[in-house]
Amino acid sequence: MALNLIFPGIFILISTSLFTAGAIAQPANEKPSDNIKPSASAETIHAVKDMLGQKIILDFRYFCEDNTPSSRCRTPMTVIPPSLLNVLSTHNIGGVILFSENIQNTEQLIRLNYTMQQHMVKADRQPLFIAVDQEGGRVARLPSDMLTPFAGNMAIGATFHQRGSAFAQSVAAHIGQTLLPLGINTNFAPSVDVNSEPKNPVINIRSFSENPEQVAALGQTFVSAMQSTGVMSAIKHFPGHGDTHVDSHSGLPRVKHSKAQAMAGDILPFANIINSATPPAMVMSAHIQYPSLDDTTIIDKHGKSQIVPATLSKKILSNLLRNQLGYQGLIVTDALDMAGITQFFSHEEALVSAFSAGADIALMPFTIRTKDDIKKFASLLDNAANRMSESAFLRASHNRIVKAKQRFALQEFASKPITWWLDEAKENALISNPNSLNNRGEQIEKALSRASISLLFGKEKLPITSSRWFALMPDAARCLAFEAALAGANTKTTNEPLEFACLPLTALPKAQLAMNLLKQADVLVVGNISPLHANYELGGLDLPEHVKQRANETDVMAFSKKIMAAAKAQHKTVVFAPLRMPYKAQDVKELADVAIATFSYAVNIPSQSKRENQRVTSYGLDALVNVLLGNTVAEGRSPVLLK
Repeated sequence: MALNLIFPGIFILISTSLFTAGAIAQPANEKPSDNIKPSASAETIHAVKDMLGQKIILDFRYFCEDNTPSSRCRTPMTVIPPSLLNVLSTHNIGGVILFSENIQNTEQLIRLNYTMQQHMVKADRQPLFIAVDQEGGRVARLPSDMLTPFAGNMAIGATFHQRGSAFAQSVAAHIGQTLLPLGINTNFAPSVDVNSEPKNPVINIRSFSENPEQVAALGQTFVSAMQSTGVMSAIKHFPGHGDTHVDSHSGLPRVKHSKAQAMAGDILPFANIINSATPPAMVMSAHIQYPSLDDTTIIDKHGKSQIVPATLSKKILSNLLRNQLGYQGLIVTDALDMAGITQFFSHEEALVSAFSAGADIALMPFTIRTKDDIKKFASLLDNAANRMSESAFLRASHNRIVKAKQRFALQEFASKPITWWLDEAKENALISNPNSLNNRGEQIEKALSRASISLLFGKEKLPITSSRWFALMPDAARCLAFEAALAGANTKTTNEPLEFACLPLTALPKAQLAMNLLKQADVLVVGNISPLHANYELGGLDLPEHVKQRANETDVMAFSKKIMAAAKAQHKTVVFAPLRMPYKAQDVKELADVAIATFSYAVNIPSQSKRENQRVTSYGLDALVNVLLGNTVAEGRSPVLLK
């Protein structure tokens, strides 16, 4: 371990449903759906398969053309091979969802999307939905140099009391204006879940607020602004994922609200946005159990009784969303490869059941990673088509999809030469033009970070005039970004050179080392990310052995409290800075003098080749430091109560 001199006076330490009788699951209290039958003529099956293809969005995150087993394939698909193009046209697939693995740079992304759309035109097929999850904040698939990630929904919520829906408008419009020329026509955003559970592991800062009316207002503006650019918006996760303790990527959560609570809380944002002047093109379902809305029990693939998940519930998707709320757009499932579904249902059961429940589109119902997977996918479609009839329901769903594609002019991307889009992308990215799209996005992100910074308590302790700072940060990248923020702040309070040391808490350092550094400082700043961020969000700057020995959230908090208590005893100024959810500030109120929430832990990390000349930075930490030093006043207000 060693202190590395960053510049004079400042140093940083990086320490060492419905199923047929032959199905697995059948609700005991409902008749089999009219949309399924055991057999059909070859001509009918062909027509059904053609419609089913339009009702599917696939992911090609990885694809291996050698003999790599599907489960071990990790070759990113950045240039689509003929075998996958053939999957799209042969099965009349409705769309493709892209992930960060599919995206290298602007030109590559445009060529990838153009190749897929042009192939469908030549095959006389419908244009594709080309989709991403670009919510902003921690859910952003495009690299930050292509599209600034912004601080996210909860940061937007923190500006609501002063700015209303202004940032929802500017952020959503910018995202749409950036996506469309790249060939992306569908964005699975925004999340309009009401974050009413402080321990929610998956929604948290992806929510605008714990207040349903505020979520509705911001969500409605976001949808309207996004769709005004020509990009389809999907609000999620119906009927509401905000009050769950389980992440549906890893399990099947249950919401215990009464129906009255559901309608006044979780469902209110969906109802308001759906019935606004600009309803969303899509509504995405949630893999959650919501007994007050549907307590039907089914038998899963393990032979156990389960309350039907919303994604597979006819009462929730058809009766409630389609009929009661009057939604006329497209119902899309959340990814069917998530554990909330795959742990309990086979690919075929999930696909057929989601369609029978009322879903128009199945997202990622089967994982294609190899040529062998292509054959299995074809078999899955055959089996599904054999079980579904060419009903009025199926035709109506297919027609909704075609009309949506026509309404949003999805055919336009391939109708222009690719050079048109490449030239537009170059103009959008011009650094030399202060009004270029990329530069405008950066300006919006800086403004949002400044406007959302929220003082939780300790106003009387500001500004801080000391020049000797010690910080505990969640990882090395946030240490470096906080150091850059301190160094770059044009302080009004002191002209003395700043002294700064930081310990990352990826793996907990020796307590004695922290105590020694604390003695040399006047100010302790503790940055906290709760829930703990994922390893891929660390930034790649920590020592590999520290990542392997990474401390859990409980241990990180205990260590932080120990050092905070020591600082308090030594009459140091103690600052607690929640960078994600602010709830932990309540736990340290007796130990901290000041608590300030940023609602964003995003950092900008330069590429390997540029690290010698460029620093790790963070607009959120810049805003935090400027408030601490008295250069600015915290304007935001937390959209969630601390208790």
